[in-house]
Amino acid sequence: MSFLQIQDEAVRQRFAQAVKSLTNTQRLAATLERILVSQTLQNFHANGRPKWAGLSPVTLAIYRKQGITPQGILQRSAGGLRDSVQGDHDQNTVTVGAGSGKSAAYAPIHQFGGMAGRNRKVKIPARRYLPMNPSGFLQPEAETAIDHTATAFLSNMFK
Repeated sequence: MSFLQIQDEAVRQRFAQAVKSLTNTQRLAATLERILVSQTLQNFHANGRPKWAGLSPVTLAIYRKQGITPQGILQRSAGGLRDSVQGDHDQNTVTVGAGSGKSAAYAPIHQFGGMAGRNRKVKIPARRYLPMNPSGFLQPEAETAIDHTATAFLSNMFK
């Protein structure tokens, strides 16, 4: 009777490397953080994806009276909401957010919409700057970028 002995050391090493990669996701998390921050900033640059509701006639009149030329929706001044976008990550979690200083109070109302102003009489439409839809799913551009990154991460585990 003949026996065949398979030399599987190379396969074992590749699987060991794959397991190690799956347990140390720090680099992947850092990359995903950069993607989410970038996608958020691109939403500001594009005035929303999909496009945000325009400024109300009242807001435009106030801007004219104050000599303000709008640079885009949610981009009235330096140090505002756009400039407060930041991300964070650890091995298991990636977050992106906005709103610090003066913009902290307005970050949620711009993301989700709602009533604002004196006596909450002004209706602010949702202008979703974070890269997700109302149900919490990633917007298509962010989903595609993350999918490509995750696919590359997984395929590189076996190289």
